[in-house]
Amino acid sequence: MANKTSFTALTAAAILFAGAAAADPIADFYKGKQFKIIVGATPGGGYGTYARTVSNHIGQYIPGKPRVIIQFMQGAASIRAANFVYNVAPKDGTVLGAVQRAIPFLPLYGKKGPQYDAQKFNYIGSINNEVSICAAWHTTGIKTIQDAMEKELIIGGSGVNDTENFPSVLNNILGTKFKIISGYTGTGITLALERGEVMGRCGWSWTSVKNQKGPWLKDKKINVLVQLSLKKLPEIGDVPLITELAKNKEDRQVFELIFAPQVMGRPFLMGPGVPKERVEAIRKAFADVTHDPKLVGQLNKQSMDVALVGGDEIQQIVANAYKTPKSVIERARQSMVYQGQKGKAKIVMVKDTGTITKVVKGGRRLEMKLADGKTVKTSVSGRRTKVVIGGKASKRKNIKVGMTCTFNYPGSGQRAKEVSCK
Repeated sequence: MANKTSFTALTAAAILFAGAAAADPIADFYKGKQFKIIVGATPGGGYGTYARTVSNHIGQYIPGKPRVIIQFMQGAASIRAANFVYNVAPKDGTVLGAVQRAIPFLPLYGKKGPQYDAQKFNYIGSINNEVSICAAWHTTGIKTIQDAMEKELIIGGSGVNDTENFPSVLNNILGTKFKIISGYTGTGITLALERGEVMGRCGWSWTSVKNQKGPWLKDKKINVLVQLSLKKLPEIGDVPLITELAKNKEDRQVFELIFAPQVMGRPFLMGPGVPKERVEAIRKAFADVTHDPKLVGQLNKQSMDVALVGGDEIQQIVANAYKTPKSVIERARQSMVYQGQKGKAKIVMVKDTGTITKVVKGGRRLEMKLADGKTVKTSVSGRRTKVVIGGKASKRKNIKVGMTCTFNYPGSGQRAKEVSCK
């Protein structure tokens, strides 16, 4: 009897041990949780498109399959989003930031606004590496970077990011004559270029160019002046790489530091203090999703490239940057300071009226068909957009498909100042 009791106890213990061994603490943690992606960019731009596509697919690759939601937190060229992820968001692995690639480097240059130590972020990865360009509208007569050294080119800027830092570098080191008009959103610059408010754009990601304005390339509406990265992209053609234009070794060192973030493409990151095992789980999920046929197909259909840059590699890029000699950092910092008075963007508002055809995320994004058959889009802020339905103040969640609405906004893809429906 004693032997039988002992055998039963041992069997029960073995079953319990096997169950404990089979348990997955990562899956147990994420199961039933909400996993949030904070995006420091506009919904319609390249960063927003990549982040939204990742949000649609990554949930199935995270152990426990949490519910994934996305929140756009625009402001200060992703500084607002980065500060939130670092200082406010839970440090338990349930919040992922998608920020502009300059974010880890701003403290290195002494930029105002960052409230984070870039080396303490947990970098998850990037869905692509990136080459940016400077481009001039075809009617300007500016066809090469050398032309931009002889003739002023008015370009749009959207804050302390690539759109203003990069042209300043070219002005200060190469002697180009870019004049910056600041105050646009990223997609707002493109709209201003189309309207003739500005005549060029610098620090424009090639994937975004293809995605947003592929017909411009086909119809030769823009002249590409220079490739801004550390490696040439053959499909851009016979356009010089920025490092090829360096006049001496020091210039090249500065270019290599400033354009290192291009390799990081569209970085995703978590705040400090997230348990290491959860960081590794999300890194693996991120790597896995970049091979998802649906995600790849969806992005390729929009002319957006997919090329994984791992979190470890980004972590190393940031660490190496902070080991750069102070003299090179200082020259790089000074070169990003715009010399002269920036112009201020005058945002022109337009009104479009049509029928709502799509409502996304409780009214956060809307699509509307106009009388001429054209489809327009807008984002609706819970705080910054006034919503009126039937002549009375309302909320975005009350906007429904089939309503006749008027968007008061800068143009398709831009955030609405007011949405009035009936």
